[in-house]
Amino acid sequence: MTIARQICDALCSGFTVRAIPIGFAIKSPFDWFTGDKMIFYARTKGSLVRLEDSGSTLFELEGAGVDLSSSTRMESLKQLCRDADVFFDEEDSQFYTDYVRADQVGLAAIKFMSFMVRVQDMLLTVRSRVASTFKDDLIAAVQERFGQEAEVAINDAPVGALSYYVVDIVVKHRNGKLAAIFPATSEEKALSATLFAKELELKHIDNVVPFLVFENAGTSRISRDTQAKAMNSELQLATWDGGHSEVLDKIGRHVRN
Repeated sequence: MTIARQICDALCSGFTVRAIPIGFAIKSPFDWFTGDKMIFYARTKGSLVRLEDSGSTLFELEGAGVDLSSSTRMESLKQLCRDADVFFDEEDSQFYTDYVRADQVGLAAIKFMSFMVRVQDMLLTVRSRVASTFKDDLIAAVQERFGQEAEVAINDAPVGALSYYVVDIVVKHRNGKLAAIFPATSEEKALSATLFAKELELKHIDNVVPFLVFENAGTSRISRDTQAKAMNSELQLATWDGGHSEVLDKIGRHVRN
């Protein structure tokens, strides 16, 4: 079997096509930001087919934090449509292609899925920017609060025996206590914080207090399973939107005592 055939077989096995009144619902093997697989539709008209989304893509993006009231961002979206030969019905909030012959739908579907992935990237860009802003705000607040009584290090490995753990913010108090602070900007960051806390426990390292700080209590960046693991670990948890001063006060109580 050729490599091309293996790739084709693996890709095609991930698609599910189901007949519906307008034509077909197509479930792709590609992840959508809602946590489900990307689903789109083939609307048939005689021997012609057009591809379209459900009409809820924009609402889902806005619900996840993309501000489409911005003229700049909306123009970016319309440019994506033009690049992919996709139409946007503003009244129905639906993306769709022109009708093509049935024997052309394969290539049209690839092009439409590529467009949908690029639309999804708008959310990833926003999330990355928000995560960066949250982390920068937390660093600045920690430096301002503890700069006079402690050394605040950024991207530091606070424990020699665990040098493979680089912590975003480390508060090294003059009394010898350390706060190792992980901003929960991603699933990987939360898991790293949980594992770091477990390593401290196993090695009986008592002068380092690990923190995992969420931007907000209902964050969608971290899965429920990982949040549960963090809650059941030795991590000190805090939520930035619950009150900046309260988070800093909590860090202070642990490093000063």
